[in-house]
Amino acid sequence: MMKKSHLLLFISLTFLFFSCDGESVMKGMFWGFNKMMGDGIMPSPEILELGAFERAEVNISKTTADGENENFIEVRLFNGKSEALAFNQENTARMCAEIYAKGYSKIEDFDTINILFVQSDPFDQENVAMTSYIFRVQDILE
Repeated sequence: MMKKSHLLLFISLTFLFFSCDGESVMKGMFWGFNKMMGDGIMPSPEILELGAFERAEVNISKTTADGENENFIEVRLFNGKSEALAFNQENTARMCAEIYAKGYSKIEDFDTINILFVQSDPFDQENVAMTSYIFRVQDILE
């Protein structure tokens, strides 16, 4: 019970300290998230520039089924507009995986990295095309 009250006090003081500046609160939360999940969890601007992507999302999965561990990272990249992506998606996906692996501090904890290109129709947002490329982390790091 004592630990919970100390944690609550710490969180309250932290928010009071940062409450004057919303940007400082967001930086503090992002810093804490990076420390918990590992530095470089979000794709770098270099990846977004590589395919001229609008945005990116990361999903992490660590599961155990029938005694087998399956740990993978899925990086979703939305609405890429670069020529390199249009002419050679597989090569662009591999380059994205390599850049991501170099930047993420806890990449060795995972078996595979899935690069998923998501392209939506500008006139009908429900019309979506997805292309997936899966790479073994061990192969990317070599």
